Amino acid sequence: MPDFSREDLSGPKVDRRTAMQLFGAAGFSATLAGCTGDDPDLDGDGTGNGTDDDTAPTEDELGGSIEAGWLMDQIQNLDPHFVNRGEQMAIHHNIHAALVRLDAEGNIVGELAEDWELLDDTTYQFDLHEGVTFHNGDPLDAEAVQWSMNRLRDTEESPHFGKVESITNIDTPDETTVVIELEEPLSPFLAFMTNAPGRAGTIVNRTALEEMGDDDYNFMPVGAGPFELVDRTPGESLTLEAYDDYFETDEEGNQLPYLDEIEINLIPESSTIWSAFETQEIEFAQALPAEQANQAEGRPDIQVEGTDQGYRAVSFLAKDPQEEPEWAVVAGNPDSVDEVTDAWEGEEIPTADPRVRRALSKAIDREELVERALMGWGIPAHSLWQPSVAMAYEEEPDPGQYYDPEAARELLDEAGYTGDPRFEVEMLTRPGNDERVCTVIQDMWADVGVEITLNVQQPAGYWDTFYNYESMVALTSSATMIDPWMAWFRQLTTPTGEGNMGVWQKGLWSNEEFDELLLESRATPDPDERMEVVREAEEIFMEEAPYAMTHFPLRPVGSHEDLSGVQLPVGLTNFHYARLE
Repeated sequence: MPDFSREDLSGPKVDRRTAMQLFGAAGFSATLAGCTGDDPDLDGDGTGNGTDDDTAPTEDELGGSIEAGWLMDQIQNLDPHFVNRGEQMAIHHNIHAALVRLDAEGNIVGELAEDWELLDDTTYQFDLHEGVTFHNGDPLDAEAVQWSMNRLRDTEESPHFGKVESITNIDTPDETTVVIELEEPLSPFLAFMTNAPGRAGTIVNRTALEEMGDDDYNFMPVGAGPFELVDRTPGESLTLEAYDDYFETDEEGNQLPYLDEIEINLIPESSTIWSAFETQEIEFAQALPAEQANQAEGRPDIQVEGTDQGYRAVSFLAKDPQEEPEWAVVAGNPDSVDEVTDAWEGEEIPTADPRVRRALSKAIDREELVERALMGWGIPAHSLWQPSVAMAYEEEPDPGQYYDPEAARELLDEAGYTGDPRFEVEMLTRPGNDERVCTVIQDMWADVGVEITLNVQQPAGYWDTFYNYESMVALTSSATMIDPWMAWFRQLTTPTGEGNMGVWQKGLWSNEEFDELLLESRATPDPDERMEVVREAEEIFMEEAPYAMTHFPLRPVGSHEDLSGVQLPVGLTNFHYARLE
């Protein structure tokens, strides 16, 4: 892949091809548009247009309210500096505004920035729209951008801290100009500045944060996006109302957004969200069960589209947390070393042996898993890279993780697990598709002599259990694919307590050479040279197998025929142009 020139990365638009290369360099995934359960269209345009309708709306199509359903029980974070899940991003980027965003075609376009330019290889200048205000009436000018980004630069506990770590200075020559200086060239920087999936360039409100405090702002944030959050009932619903003074209009001069109100209902059960969608209690479903999605595809009154949802993998506990309590404190939930779980005291941890981890990876038939558990709504995963990360994806990577049950049995024998069963283990997972995936894995592991029981928990309890390291194996996920610097750096490096290193470590696995390679990849701006370093790290990942990759899920999104204009770039949910007919 060629180097990016300053002209390539300057505004007012970065075309989709370059944008996707940027997201590949940053590790973010793009959406697989038009993918269905029966025949995933991997050659589609990748835009994720969803129910997009580019015709001008009629007067009757301006206004109105819709009911939407999110398949979950809680939305924990809405402060964009702490948003770390896809379902949170799908809401927050309708509430907040960022320097740049993705349009329906996958181009990087200005949002708060009317235009931007690279003054040199390490200096970005953003020219802001005039007259933009937050939902509380505060001006969103250069000073507001500077304050928000400096807040992130001072917040090492944020999952997005690493995206702004290389900023050395932010200057504001006037009210509509922001100049950002970097320590070294960083080609994915513009991708990091997107509203989502980047989030680092999303602007938070100083007045609200100082008056409310971080926790209350996280619950009821004040943004500058097309919708403001006006009501919220934990575990039940969020109400978004159109912001009357939102600064953007469509090409015909109509005020955005078109809708007056969106009621987002949190629905934790798959059968319940399908029932609500089928009976039109909700016009939009953020996720549908695979079986019902396949049934709905042939109906003229319903549109279903598969959107990229990152990856799924089995995470293995690599050591007793008591062996490295400081790691568990950095990456997990405990507030002190004294609170690190002692659940493994005197207990054997078979997954601490890399031979066992490789064996359990080889015992998974990924093609069968996609068909049985997801009814086709997914792609088998043989490495961390999904098809939309074009710079890294290989359909049959070498090395890769492949189904080989005989080799799995030999590795388990070699590791000394020869009994019947070889050993028993509990697998942590969540309801819905993840539970079905684990049920299929349960059968496959039984075939090589390993018995598992499922511990199915709702998301809030699931993450608490996960990061207390109380499960030896757990099905984990990534909402947006973030390669060496962002996801691997946070999820698989040693949790040292420095910056973002290892802050999302799932299994307390550590490899010094792997850490060094990821640090090297971060400082390698040339994409081809960077990928060489990444491939070296990938070989260690395959040999050590801290994860057994399973699949790249395609989340079925549903909308009724009277709702159009919902855009789904990079698996997000953009209601800016949504309208009722």
